[in-house]
Amino acid sequence: MEFIQHTINWTKGEILEATIMAIFGAIIVICSVLFWKFGQTPYAKALVIPLLVVGFIPLFMGISGVITNKNRISLYEQAWQQDNYEFVKSEKERVEGFDEIFKYSYPGAFILIVGGAILFFILSSPNWKAISLSLMVLGLMAYFIDHFAAERADIYLKHINTYL
Repeated sequence: MEFIQHTINWTKGEILEATIMAIFGAIIVICSVLFWKFGQTPYAKALVIPLLVVGFIPLFMGISGVITNKNRISLYEQAWQQDNYEFVKSEKERVEGFDEIFKYSYPGAFILIVGGAILFFILSSPNWKAISLSLMVLGLMAYFIDHFAAERADIYLKHINTYL
């Protein structure tokens, strides 16, 4: 298998991840609308805006990721055809940059989850409980997304190092 196939497979994995993220965001937005429409209790009404905010984040990031990665496939193929070795070197630098992101995203997700849980049990206001639940959902989602993105990046980096 040529190296460019690994790049295309990696990009297709990013597209799948972005699609799942957008679907998850849309589901959260729909839940927010349903709480707005049918929620009768103070806690249900308090969830509307926090869930709407937390839903729009992955929705827009997912849509953006799908569009960006679909456009990148042809750019990667062109760069591969121009100079194989330079393309692989640039990919190595780009993928190694992801490791820096993961150093911050895992602790950030942990802080969101634990901080949200602490706030949930300390504060009694419906608004604060809704915000804390939304923070936990956001943190959990970030952890799952970053976990699978890191796994794919590690596999791709192994293919890069094998090629080089």
